[in-house]
Amino acid sequence: MAYWFFGGGLALLVFGSDWIVRGGVGVTHALRLSPLVIGLLVIGAGTTLPEFAVSLTAAQAGAPDIAIANIAGSNILHVLLILGLAALVRPLASSPKVVLRDGGAMLLASVAIALLAVTGTIGRVEGIAMLAAFVLYLAVVLATDWRRAKEHSVSCARAMQHLEGSAASGSVGMFLLLFGIVGLTVGAHFTVAGAEILAREYDLAPATVGATAVAFGASLPELFVTLTAAARRQTHLAIGHLIGSNVFNVLGGLGLTAALFPLRVDPPLQADLFVMALASALILPLLIADWRLTRLRGAFLLVGYAAYLVFLAWRQGWIPAGLIPWA
Repeated sequence: MAYWFFGGGLALLVFGSDWIVRGGVGVTHALRLSPLVIGLLVIGAGTTLPEFAVSLTAAQAGAPDIAIANIAGSNILHVLLILGLAALVRPLASSPKVVLRDGGAMLLASVAIALLAVTGTIGRVEGIAMLAAFVLYLAVVLATDWRRAKEHSVSCARAMQHLEGSAASGSVGMFLLLFGIVGLTVGAHFTVAGAEILAREYDLAPATVGATAVAFGASLPELFVTLTAAARRQTHLAIGHLIGSNVFNVLGGLGLTAALFPLRVDPPLQADLFVMALASALILPLLIADWRLTRLRGAFLLVGYAAYLVFLAWRQGWIPAGLIPWA
C-alpha cells in the first residue's frame, strides 16, 4: 500500500506540475504577457511546484523533517546529481550573468538558511524575510533581463520553447490549470502519506526518506528538462534552469512553508542544509573556470552525490562508524 501511495502521489505531482505549466503558458500568452514573464514566473515556478507542494503538505501534516529534507535533498540532487549527469551527456556552457547573479543568489540563500537552522527553528519572521528576498530576486532578474535578446535570457528561451510548440489556448489553459492544481494537491498528500508509511515500515528516519526518495521524485521535472536541454545542445538552459530552481526552492518554497507553518530543525536536518550550502559553494568555482562544466567536473559532482548518499547511509546506521573517515 505504501508503494501505491508514494508512487501514485509522485505521478500526480509530475503530471500536475506539467499541466499547470502548460495551462499557465496558454493563459499568460493569451493575455499577451512577455516571454520573459512567462518563462520566469510560469515555467520557472511551475517546475518547482512539486517541491513546494510536498513541503507545504508535510509541514501542515506535522512532518517538518520531510518538509525541510525535501527542499535540501532536492537542491543537493540538482547540483550534484542532475548537473553531473548533464555534463556527462555534453559539456555545459555557462554564462557570467547566470553564474554570478543566479548562482550568487543560490549561494547566499543556501548559506543564510543553513545559519538560521542552527537556532533549531525557522519561524514566521524568517519565512517572511525569505519571501521578501525572493521577490527582490525576481525583481533583479526582470530588471537585468528585460532588454536582453530572447536567446540570451534563460527565462525567455524556456518560454519560447513552449510558445513555439502547441501552446494551449486561453480556455484550454484554464482547464489545464484547474486539473493541475487538483493533481498537485492530491499528489502531495499521497506522497507525504506514502513517505511516512515507508519510514515506519522500514524503520527509516523521515529526513532520510525526504532527502532521497521524495526529493528524487519531486525533482523529476528538473531532471527531464535538464537532460533534454543537454542532449539538444541547449547547454546554457541546463545550468540556468537548475540554479534558478534552487533559488525558487529555498527562498520561495521553504520561505512560504516557514511563513505558514514554523519549522523545527533537528540536528540531522541542520546537517542536510549545511551540505546544501556546501554543494552551492562547490559548483560556482567549477562553473567559473573556463565558464563551462566539463565531463571531468561532472564526474566530480557525481562522486560528491555518492558521498552524500554514503553519509545518509551512515546516519541511518547502515554503515559502521569506523568505516567512515569523518565519523
